[in-house]
Amino acid sequence: MRTSPLFVTATLATSLLVSAPISAENTSTDIKVSCDARSDYQVSMSGQAFVFENTDGRNTRLVLGGGQLFINGKQASLSAADQKRIEDFEAELRLLVPESRKVVTEAVNIAFDALGAVSAALSGDPEKSTEYDKVRAKAVASANDPARLPIFNDQSMRGIVEPIVTEFVPDIVGSALGFAMKAMFAGEEKAAAMEARMDAMDKDLDARIDARAKALEPLADGMCKRIQRMDALDNALEVRLPNDKPIDFLSVK
Repeated sequence: MRTSPLFVTATLATSLLVSAPISAENTSTDIKVSCDARSDYQVSMSGQAFVFENTDGRNTRLVLGGGQLFINGKQASLSAADQKRIEDFEAELRLLVPESRKVVTEAVNIAFDALGAVSAALSGDPEKSTEYDKVRAKAVASANDPARLPIFNDQSMRGIVEPIVTEFVPDIVGSALGFAMKAMFAGEEKAAAMEARMDAMDKDLDARIDARAKALEPLADGMCKRIQRMDALDNALEVRLPNDKPIDFLSVK
């Protein structure tokens, strides 16, 4: 028997989270809004300040807050033009944070809804999806952790997604095998009926995911424009790192 389309849908819904931070090709069935923004820094928060850290050969720590920029613990001396750029960059970043949390939270919920539906359908146990609720709550809480910023890099998102994949995908694979075995021994007519039910559920699930993803497109488009403005400000900065290289908070393809 072929692989269940529901299983494929759930796997894709989960995998989209791994690349979700803000990556804007608007596609119909996922929330990858990819402006393809990337950063060499891991971004976090300390109080109200943004912390950009890079330990991959550069050992750079930038702290941005209150219109001030600190480079490796030392306050940077900014020209008037750079002062304005830093203030504008910080203002855009503060608006981007809640927007990115909304997108990531919805991506988490879509993935869990898909996983729960697949698990229930394959196992034949409608209550199966309730087992996901506690983990869903943890994942949503993690996505909204004040210290975690799901933007620009994959590491923070992987910390949310990988436990989901590790815990639940093996269970779904097992359920898929069990479903296939049941169909194999159910006789041709019953197997065809089972397959038809799965196909119908799959189409319904795809339609619901599509609708929810499309509902986020205006926000995603706005985020992309914001990121492009941030990239322009970043590229125009005159201040440099101690090695005389550009700060390069982020890059946008």
